[in-house]
Amino acid sequence: MKRLNIKNIVLILVILVLVHFATGLLVSPKLGGLVVEKINQYSRAKVHCERVTVWPLTFSLSLKNLKIFDPDNTAKKIIEIKEASVFLSPIGLLSKRLVFSKIKISGANINLEGEPDGTFNIQKLAQPKTPDRAIKPTETVESAIQKKDWFAKGYDLLRKKFSSDALKKEKAQRAQAKKVTKTTVSLPKGRRVHFKSKDSYLFGIARLIITGSSLNLKNQDGRSLQVEDARIDLGNAAFDPELGVRLGRAHIEGEIKNAGIAAGNLKFAYKSTLSNDERKVQFNFGLKEVNLDAVRFIYEDSLPVDIVRGTLDIASETTVDNGTINSLNKLSLGNHELKPKGLTGPSDLPVPMPLVCQALNTINPLRLDFTISGTVEKPEFKDFTQSLMNMVKPSLKNIGQTIKSEVANKGIAGVLEAVSGKNEDKEQGASSAAGKEKSSTGNAVNSLRSLFDNNKQDPNR
Repeated sequence: MKRLNIKNIVLILVILVLVHFATGLLVSPKLGGLVVEKINQYSRAKVHCERVTVWPLTFSLSLKNLKIFDPDNTAKKIIEIKEASVFLSPIGLLSKRLVFSKIKISGANINLEGEPDGTFNIQKLAQPKTPDRAIKPTETVESAIQKKDWFAKGYDLLRKKFSSDALKKEKAQRAQAKKVTKTTVSLPKGRRVHFKSKDSYLFGIARLIITGSSLNLKNQDGRSLQVEDARIDLGNAAFDPELGVRLGRAHIEGEIKNAGIAAGNLKFAYKSTLSNDERKVQFNFGLKEVNLDAVRFIYEDSLPVDIVRGTLDIASETTVDNGTINSLNKLSLGNHELKPKGLTGPSDLPVPMPLVCQALNTINPLRLDFTISGTVEKPEFKDFTQSLMNMVKPSLKNIGQTIKSEVANKGIAGVLEAVSGKNEDKEQGASSAAGKEKSSTGNAVNSLRSLFDNNKQDPNR
């Protein structure tokens, strides 16, 4: 104790505390403005923050009313945050990188909007900052053609990221990761040399936690839904203008709403691991009591049928191991009504789609277990068709009896005449039961017509 200079220790601590609070309360406004300016300078993101408070002793800062705007339209906000606490990594600062060991956010509002070219607005924030260029006419035409639902857009992103070509490119980049690039800057007196490893991302986030927030999902045609009371937990995220975006893991959950009305619950988990030059990604996806009419723009262009109404529960566990898919899926559909998208030609099913839809509408709830294998470029639905046909066979027998009965009573020509609408005036005064029978007969005859068309194309059926 005699060797300890208590007075000087106390003095140093007092000085540090004064510096800590003086920086936070007095210097922070200018320093925070400098940080925001640098972010706007080195990325496409347009950032505005009402207040930035820096706390030097804890290597942390707090943000208030942070707003990130669309780089192409600063009138649109992509992200708005009421409060955030950010903890910096001293080791990252020593390596001239901005690395956050932890970020905690509350009261965030994230607007995720689909773009006509098949991308999402948030992807613009990860693009390198390049000089503005005019959009070529061919690009405008391509953007107009690529009108896809969100499932197709998400699959395109997955395929581009984990296809065999993308994995080969990533492997080649990792092979160059140990190489160091050298940048020399001439100064008035001498030169400054900056060394950077190719796998060294400019920005990094070890963990990002968002609570009490909302996600606004909006399609390019204006349709939207919300995920409220959302919790988002991201890990090992990184960004670099040259290397793009990297994400190690993610967990998202919340309550789905449409125009303020509850429409189900969502859970999503993502994890990416890299070992021995092999990339393995895991997706766990769950939906509970989701109103399919409310989320129609998510899936409508990817299905061969129209879902008039229905409530969906789904649990999906998917692994993409070096481009190979192994996916286990459990689906439950209740209170549903399915309709075929017009009278189409032959499909993968041995029965015309109108008959399949009519049979599936009689099964409530509809439960289906299936697997997906193959590759990201060419996924294979194992036993999906067989499982589906096993479920609808009992209903198809009843539908077949209905067709035989109608043909026996009216003949094929009479049934087709009823469906074509020639007898519509005669049936306007019929009872509701008769109307339902006509609708059932019409569906059956449409299916029969489709079946005849298929048999013409495939005499072996």
